[in-house]
Amino acid sequence: MSTNLTPQYLEAEEEFRSATTPDAKIEALEKMLRLIPKHKGTEKMQGDIKKRIAKWKDQSEQAKKRGGKRTDPSHVPREGAAQVAVIGPVNTGKSSLISVLTNLEPNIAEYPFTTRLPQPGMMFHHQIPVQLVDTPALDPNVTERWISGLIRNADLAVLVLDLARDDLIEQWEAAHAVLEDLKIRLIEPEGKKVFEEHGWVAMPSIYLGNKCAMDEAEDRLSILAELFEDLPPIHPVSARTGSGLEGFKELVTGSMRLIRVFSKPPGKEPDMSNPFIVKRGSTVAELAKTVHKDLAQKMKFARVWGEEVYDGQRVAMDYELIDGDIVELND
Repeated sequence: MSTNLTPQYLEAEEEFRSATTPDAKIEALEKMLRLIPKHKGTEKMQGDIKKRIAKWKDQSEQAKKRGGKRTDPSHVPREGAAQVAVIGPVNTGKSSLISVLTNLEPNIAEYPFTTRLPQPGMMFHHQIPVQLVDTPALDPNVTERWISGLIRNADLAVLVLDLARDDLIEQWEAAHAVLEDLKIRLIEPEGKKVFEEHGWVAMPSIYLGNKCAMDEAEDRLSILAELFEDLPPIHPVSARTGSGLEGFKELVTGSMRLIRVFSKPPGKEPDMSNPFIVKRGSTVAELAKTVHKDLAQKMKFARVWGEEVYDGQRVAMDYELIDGDIVELND
């Protein structure tokens, strides 16, 4: 009998697979139980989920009795407007890039596997804060399974390759072998993250070619393009010279459709130092909910200063905001 599982249920199921602590497993299972279609075809599945909830609750209680709370290395608390997992093979310069782009000072060395645990830092682009998370290297022999959850929980993945090395093809193959084992498929950066059947996830991604200023870097990239059909764009950057980094920032915020909107209290000057960060296409009503959940219901009208309107133009609640708009909400 068909179960007709919804995309929301499959996403919860994926959260369960990626969870690494009893409490996280329980939370995902309870979500699965809420979302599973309730009919005769899923009765057995519902019963199985309930048994697994009971099992994991028992394990959680036993762990608490033993004392000590196990940390989940795949969980990095979100900060900023979005979270980006920076991944790549051994010694491609991920940590050096993140050090230049953020306030993070990760361990950087010539020997492999310097990064053992995820390390977050904040990148800013035109006042838009984006959290970059440095990750352990993708290596077919030593990659930890919890890295799967770290990547899946992010909004975007950035895969870094080293253009200065002659093993560029091996880097490509090693990284994608690990991702395939983790059931992660990288898609175009503007795509939507989708949790698919059988544990797979389609993950929006950007490819970076680090050390682009080194000799023969362009030639190595050309060879890679000749060998692999439908090679996605690989954006050349350099942590040493800074080449391509501003373009990378623009690519990240643009692919995730992030824009700035500034607030203006009635009768006062706008606050240009601390913008609200929303998705392109967001409306005045959605902005009002961001400011306060009840504000949208109380609002009488809004005025906007921006490129698409005259200064102080009165707009409807469904007016779509653009980057740099100044909004006065009137309740």
